[in-house]
Amino acid sequence: MKKRMDSKGLIDKMLEDTANTIESIKNDIEKSIVDYTFVPGKDIIETDDTIIVRIDLAGIKKENIELNLTDTKLKVKAEFEDEHLGEVKGNNRRPTLIRRTVRFPKKVVAEEGEATFENGLLTVEVPKLKMKESFSVNIK
Repeated sequence: MKKRMDSKGLIDKMLEDTANTIESIKNDIEKSIVDYTFVPGKDIIETDDTIIVRIDLAGIKKENIELNLTDTKLKVKAEFEDEHLGEVKGNNRRPTLIRRTVRFPKKVVAEEGEATFENGLLTVEVPKLKMKESFSVNIK
């Protein structure tokens, strides 16, 4: 009987150690993600014909913004440049890499998308994909 309790205690200890290790790894990963990326605020505006996405990118230069459009989403990647960053002690500002993925509420025509960047606000306007509700089919 004593052997059985020792085995159970050993298994419980192993499970506890494994859970603690997993929790520690999870915390390290979360900290790394927060340290290296920043998710800026966004607005999605839907009109009859278009979807407009506005993303706050204050302090970013236009040439440091990369956009990628598909018929279902917008991906934004931007880098924050600061020539004095290496000299700063105790940097508490946001990280230098910004990523944001926005899913459109409806399918869009990505090839016709337009983007503007003014006063730290990125605005992307994309026409909605026009789809017919139903189609007539001739029977042969």
